[in-house]
Amino acid sequence: MYTNVIKYRHYMTQLTTHIFFLFVALVLLSGCSDPNNSKTQGAFEYDDISANEKITRALDPNYLEKLGISAADQRYLSDFYAQRNHAPLWINDSSLTALGQQLKIVFKQPAQLGVPNQRYPRINTRNFVQDELANTLLFAQLVNDLETGVIDFSAKKKRSISTISASRLAELANMDPTKDVRLQFLKFGSQDSTYQALGKGLLMLVDTYPMDSTTYAIKAEKIDSTRSVRMATAALISKGYLKKDKDTTAMLEALKEFQLQNGLKPDGVIGKFTAMALNESTVHRRDRIILAMDKLRSHKAYPNKYIHINIPEYLLRFYINDSLKSRHNVVVGRDENQTPELTSTLNKIIAYPYWSVPYSISSKEILPSAQRNPGYFARNNYKVYKKDVEIDPTTVNWKAIKETSFPYRVVQEPGKGNSLGVIKFDFPNTHNVYFHDTPSKSLFSADVRAYSHGCMRTQHPIDLARAILERDEIRKNDRVMIVDSLDSIMARGKNYSIRLKEPIPIFVEYRTVTRDGERMVTHIDIYGRDEEYLKIMNE
Repeated sequence: MYTNVIKYRHYMTQLTTHIFFLFVALVLLSGCSDPNNSKTQGAFEYDDISANEKITRALDPNYLEKLGISAADQRYLSDFYAQRNHAPLWINDSSLTALGQQLKIVFKQPAQLGVPNQRYPRINTRNFVQDELANTLLFAQLVNDLETGVIDFSAKKKRSISTISASRLAELANMDPTKDVRLQFLKFGSQDSTYQALGKGLLMLVDTYPMDSTTYAIKAEKIDSTRSVRMATAALISKGYLKKDKDTTAMLEALKEFQLQNGLKPDGVIGKFTAMALNESTVHRRDRIILAMDKLRSHKAYPNKYIHINIPEYLLRFYINDSLKSRHNVVVGRDENQTPELTSTLNKIIAYPYWSVPYSISSKEILPSAQRNPGYFARNNYKVYKKDVEIDPTTVNWKAIKETSFPYRVVQEPGKGNSLGVIKFDFPNTHNVYFHDTPSKSLFSADVRAYSHGCMRTQHPIDLARAILERDEIRKNDRVMIVDSLDSIMARGKNYSIRLKEPIPIFVEYRTVTRDGERMVTHIDIYGRDEEYLKIMNE
């Protein structure tokens, strides 16, 4: 029994010793750790000194290096705070200000401001003084990106991270902490009305819908109706458009809202393009919005008068002084005949144009028709030339001619049946494309209009010609005569060129996100051109 008592006393002594050392260790750990801006024993950040003095000490290179701040950024911070006698921007003597708190939260997700989330190196701050430095550096880098853009589109590479000048920073940082600071960052980007609408639309998207990264493989419902509806319902739930407990009517309403936001006819039908939109993740859609904003940031200012065609939107707009004068649906090229992006100048409008058929069309499409029926040329008002000499197409053995060695030039005569319709808008470009009328009007009612050989078929083109001629500035003294002349020219039905006295710049561009009024709309990336730049943006 005595032996047991001795063992018991020895055991209690060891246990007491272990508890004591465990207690000491916990005290030391609680004093040294600082995971949530808690006070570190002996840390100058919590000393009874002014905020200016704290900033002075924090700018020590050794201190900044431990935060992972590069030498160049260290110099930037030193220069900036030296200009203000080390007065802070976002803190007082003991904590972050309300504005500083907002910025700290916002800077964790810069995508909501139109910049990729992974754009900036992380600074792992542990107290409010470090938050001050991080906020300053991120603000300077972010504003620079909002002003100049993240991607260099001409070089097809991401721009290096840079900062606005230290002398501008304090002035630009004058923000209202009682309002959403995210909206206030819009003033640093393009002041183009579309850019502003996209910035607000981006915030609406991230605030309203979960950033779902799931992709789907939904097919049009005409292929498999039951499976298509089931998967579309799952996609709408995942994307936040539909609650799980809703009925079929609610599903259709959610689908229509989704279609409307994606530039599709809100008919509640899961067609080919609605399926494509549903298959895209919300994160990918968000990134396309950021890309569209970056294109606008990088774009030079448009002139006072210009014509803009946005390929994925299938729209032509004629602007003067940022005021829309005429808007027209267009049909663009099929995937195998993509409409190119270009910048040019409209010089003339041609009534009842000739159509010089491109070799690719005459050899691949007209030749097979001629082989079946040589009367095809006469029926469609085509003339055939060998070099510059017209020949009778009925004298040619078309079946003996191969697609790869088509020796003729085919020209369609003017007329209402001409593939260019009754009016053509001509401008120089290396792609040999233009926008024009068409005898095939039915496609203008489709929501996705990619059916041409590359040119842009234009709805109501005579109205566009009238709007242009009425505003041809040098002609303003004889405006009525010009409009009357257009009417009489069209009535004659003969080929005639009207040369503009003031040529109009033309921009044919590719932006899959735009606006309808104040509402942001994301369109199908019909040619898949966004992917190259999204890869660059998200490197």
